[in-house]
Amino acid sequence: MKAWGEAEPQLYSWLLKQTQSQHETEDIMQDVFLKGMRNSQRFCDLQDGKSWLFKITKNHFIDNVRRKVYAVEIDELKANTTIPPVMTQLQTCLPRILPLLTEEERNIIEQCDLSGMTQLEYAKCHQLSLAATKARLRRARLALKTKLITECKVTQDQTGVCCFKRLRVLPADDESTA
Repeated sequence: MKAWGEAEPQLYSWLLKQTQSQHETEDIMQDVFLKGMRNSQRFCDLQDGKSWLFKITKNHFIDNVRRKVYAVEIDELKANTTIPPVMTQLQTCLPRILPLLTEEERNIIEQCDLSGMTQLEYAKCHQLSLAATKARLRRARLALKTKLITECKVTQDQTGVCCFKRLRVLPADDESTA
């Protein structure tokens, strides 16, 4: 307790200068005091208890600063509610491309990819094996991809769709360019 009594005013002054907050300073001082009490046996065996208290105080201060830096306010995080323009434009191209596929390709894409039917359900409804359904869906997706590349000028990089431009505008469309 003697070392605490000697070091407390200096620790408090130093922390107040660092934190610029009386409440934060008092919180850290309390944590340091409690740590000293929990380690009283080890603390009493030290030759220079004052330097140990300064070290512990400095470490608590650094920990507090780190907690503030890594804390993220939930209110700051906002979900992206807007659809990227490329995806909006791509959605206008898809209805124009689907009729260009064969009936079988369009059917499996519409049911499995657009309507949410599982591949197993599709296989059962059309008396196919699951492997045959997977193969047909893969072929249909490749055909759709080819049509999107040729008709809508979709280009891809490693992450997915990167660029899109419609070649022609349908009369019902309000937009004239992509």
